[in-house]
Amino acid sequence: MVEHKVDTLNDDQIKILALLSVGTAEGKIAEQLCISTQAVRMETDTILKKINAPNLLQAVLWAALRL
Repeated sequence: MVEHKVDTLNDDQIKILALLSVGTAEGKIAEQLCISTQAVRMETDTILKKINAPNLLQAVLWAALRL
């Protein structure tokens, strides 16, 4: 698993990851953050890269341990 710190993610990325972790749909996240669904997808990809997670499940597990 990844050993990066939470401070590698910006505030929006932390919010997105937290919302994804509780099962919030991309569309609802976009609505809540006043961004497009495409922006949510792009930020999700960035999150995965920043924390070196191969998939969303690993990112959610990372978040559970660190957020």
